[in-house]
Amino acid sequence: IYSDVETDGDCEGTKVIKRTWSLEDKCGNRAADQVQTITVSDTTRPTFTRPADITIYTDANCDYDAEPSATGDVTDESDNCSTGIEAIYSDAVADGDCQGKKVITRTWSLADNCGNEAETQVQTITVLDTIAPTFTAPANTTIYTDAHCEYDAEPSVTGDVTNESDNCSTGIEATYTDDTVADATCEGKKVITRTWS
Repeated sequence: IYSDVETDGDCEGTKVIKRTWSLEDKCGNRAADQVQTITVSDTTRPTFTRPADITIYTDANCDYDAEPSATGDVTDESDNCSTGIEAIYSDAVADGDCQGKKVITRTWSLADNCGNEAETQVQTITVLDTIAPTFTAPANTTIYTDAHCEYDAEPSVTGDVTNESDNCSTGIEATYTDDTVADATCEGKKVITRTWS
């Protein structure tokens, strides 16, 4: 026959059972007791589901919020023995193909209280800048032909864009295209419609 003394192990789900075996014959002679140690281990990995891939956007200061409260968090951590386990993450941030664009590779992991680890899962967070830049076009102006009926309509003469600004991009410069229409009532008179972008 045997009797057991059970103690908790060093993590949830583990136990150490000290089983004492005894034997007695029909004349009351007893063998020396013998102790068997039974260790109960948890080797089952926990499970979870990563948040979905997501696109987020920069604000007026080219900042963004990539916290899990904004990009999604793991909510279904589960394990056969451990309770209260929480998935954690680490981020690798790479610049995108323009200022303000980033790609965040978020690697989620989860371990139970016995050190069993779930397969890591990767969430991709894309950060985009969708705020248009601003600028001020020069005022309308009148220029004059010279002695050869020629004129200089370069921005250095007619005015250039001022205060180009953007939330993320630096060093941006406005460009223009001209649509020139001659005035049929007066040779040498033209109207240049300059479109800045």
